[in-house]
Amino acid sequence: MRIAILSYHKIGGSGIVAYEIGRVMAEERGHEVHFVGLEPPFRLKENNSKNLNFHKVWVSDYPVFNYPPYALALVSQLAELIRDCGIDVIHSHYALPHAIAAIMAREVAKKNVRCITTLHGTDITIVGAHPAMKMITCYALEKSDVVTAVSDFLKKETERIFGVCSNEIRRVYNFVNPNTFHPEIKSRKKDESGKKVIMHISNLRPVKRPLDVIRIFHKIFTKTEIPLELWIIGDGPLKSEMVSLAEELSIRPYIKFLGVKHPVGPLIAQADIILISSLTESFGLAALEAMACKVPVVATRTGGLPEVIEDGISGMLFDVGDIDVAADKSLQLLTNKKLNSCIKKEGLHVVSKKFNYRAIVDEYETLYKA
Repeated sequence: MRIAILSYHKIGGSGIVAYEIGRVMAEERGHEVHFVGLEPPFRLKENNSKNLNFHKVWVSDYPVFNYPPYALALVSQLAELIRDCGIDVIHSHYALPHAIAAIMAREVAKKNVRCITTLHGTDITIVGAHPAMKMITCYALEKSDVVTAVSDFLKKETERIFGVCSNEIRRVYNFVNPNTFHPEIKSRKKDESGKKVIMHISNLRPVKRPLDVIRIFHKIFTKTEIPLELWIIGDGPLKSEMVSLAEELSIRPYIKFLGVKHPVGPLIAQADIILISSLTESFGLAALEAMACKVPVVATRTGGLPEVIEDGISGMLFDVGDIDVAADKSLQLLTNKKLNSCIKKEGLHVVSKKFNYRAIVDEYETLYKA
């Protein structure tokens, strides 16, 4: 098959999963894969597979437009790709603008191309749910040949917001590349002083509630004599407020703001706990990445996270904003070696069984061929 993949190729869950689907389809299944967008997937630069291609969308700088017409340029150039490369399937990650672009490009090219749309979260819960965008999002869902959602939570939210019948949406979970995330991937030895590393990974936006991370770390710090550090991976609008709060709580010297990192696997594998404080997560890919590296996760009981983590079995869950419970559960993992070991083992087992990448790619390949 010849497959075109549309996604936001940035360091984020949807872009990572889109790339990994394409990589497996090309390297392990022998399909011809074409990524289309403003920039190539950041991991594509490391891949020399002859079956992986990137096509840049060129957006004209035309004074009549008040904004860059990316969606229109994508439609036009995708239609050319359908015609010139004989594209059989377009897999769009996000309903807007990618699914709409795929549907329009199919019409422009006048070719019977199969359109698969994967919903990742904000395209439904924020952008698509906005009154100005709701009707066109509905159109994208109706005209796609197949719609998938990355969790049962997101599937149900889509049904609730748009009145779509749940049997019209397939739940297909996210997954991680076991060559990129595994327990032996540490980039250096652990600190011999016994220092424990608590880590948070996000874009530091309000929905991730990163200020809660600072407060939780402060609670843990004041309740134990264990030497601790908090590592913040990522960057975003609330970083300055996080720094100010850390200074106010007198814990700034124990916090490292490491910025955006790639690859992130070797860093995750050095952590003792991954802390996720989000208001909502449609899936929670960072949790799965940590579990694949045998790092226990303490995360909010929200969105799709309970589908990834079973509380007390494969990780720890707490209610959004419950700083005390989050700190207490983190301390349990730091002090109870048996509990820590059991959760690490079960987390890795869940990754290999429930979120097995080959089984999930099999699902997508079946949908491509149907």
